[in-house]
Amino acid sequence: MRATAIWTSVPPRRQRRRRWSTKLGLLMVFLVASSFMQVACAADSEGTSPNNQDEPTSSWDDISDKLKVATAKGLSKLSWGLEWLGYKSGFGEQCTFVEHPSLAVRKHLQANLKAQDRAVDVLVASIEAWEFSRTHAKDHAPLVLALTGPTGTGKTESSNLLAEALFKWTKRLDHSDKDSPSGLLVFRGEDFSDNYTNPVSQYQEQIKSRLAEHLFRCSGKALVVFDEVQKVIPHTLDVLTSAMSSNAHLTYHRGGVERRIDTADVVFLLISDIGVAKMEQLLIQYDDRRHVPATQLENDVKRALDAQWTRLQFGKMVRQVVPFLPFEPQHIVLVIQAKLDQLSEYYQGVYWKSLAFDPALAPHLSTLESMLYIERRAVVRGVDVRKVFAKYGARNVETGPLQQLKSKLMRYARPWNPEAQFTVRLMPDERTIEIVACVEARANDQDKADEDGGGGAIATLSCVSRWQGEFT
Repeated sequence: MRATAIWTSVPPRRQRRRRWSTKLGLLMVFLVASSFMQVACAADSEGTSPNNQDEPTSSWDDISDKLKVATAKGLSKLSWGLEWLGYKSGFGEQCTFVEHPSLAVRKHLQANLKAQDRAVDVLVASIEAWEFSRTHAKDHAPLVLALTGPTGTGKTESSNLLAEALFKWTKRLDHSDKDSPSGLLVFRGEDFSDNYTNPVSQYQEQIKSRLAEHLFRCSGKALVVFDEVQKVIPHTLDVLTSAMSSNAHLTYHRGGVERRIDTADVVFLLISDIGVAKMEQLLIQYDDRRHVPATQLENDVKRALDAQWTRLQFGKMVRQVVPFLPFEPQHIVLVIQAKLDQLSEYYQGVYWKSLAFDPALAPHLSTLESMLYIERRAVVRGVDVRKVFAKYGARNVETGPLQQLKSKLMRYARPWNPEAQFTVRLMPDERTIEIVACVEARANDQDKADEDGGGGAIATLSCVSRWQGEFT
């Protein structure tokens, strides 16, 4: 009874520490043991390999090289395991950057962001320069990027992709089965847009306290996103002047004591549609968007930013402007094809074995009535020039053709068969879409069995049309 009383009197926090200490100890023992086992296996394989059976002894240099390689791999695994356990237990760093941020960003953006090649190049170059400067304190400063462009052109998606590429760990969102990069912090402009009561001081305190708490938990490493920053009332973001400057610090109060935290390891993303009208004017003047001068585009957007915050001169805080140009019809085709490929991949082995699409399907879906476009005209060197842009960018792709396709699959492709091979094709009339399901069936081949004196089987593909109709 006394032992029970002593145990129950231990504070819950101390009990949690004891449990985590036990888990830490067990995992450390496992990692160390597995590392030494790898080294031992490498040495043993060297002595018992077929190449060494005819030789009584092996060269000590060969064995030494093997042991060095195995030891390095074992220590690498041990280091990763301890780092992971530190993250999970809360005793280690919570927001660790990947080893090579710029390489990870380049690979992730090129694989997942479509029809915004210029934006990808600018983002990667900015991360490369920032990563280069991180090794010297005097040259180390936060990275402030302005992502600007029309609705639905990939700005918010890019911020998520950047966070996924930059941070090693993820955290589970509350009441969700989705994970989020551990160092990501998002502010939404609509939460700081009340220009009637104009509570600037209240907004500034909210931003500072949330940012300070996040940086304290993340040891100063973060990707901070201000989405739809054009909605923020003037002077609200003045509170971030020092955090975004070359001085790179944030002053806050904790426990009644004024504290300072370094912000040089922070990437700030300011997402807006500021400067879109000027962007469209520039695009009309050039046959190809690749010919639009990057310097002119950047300067125009910076001036538009300064017009929003005249006193702050906010454009001076921005290290680089990242233009997300409006989508033209040919770019919408690329986005639709990427979404179709994702749909096929996400549910492979769950709803189907494969889901293939007619090459003509994506161009057809880009012309549906649910895909809205706007026309812009301008007189360029005496010639009337006309260009068409997607009104809501890629957002119409999800709410238009993709939604219709998912609805038809849900209604007509069930019951789901993970062995079924689906094809969505455009019929010769170039309006009708057909969903075909094929299942491989195996039947005994009696002729082959009689000839060979054994059993045989032949595979046949049985196909059926599940649905035909038109999308709107």
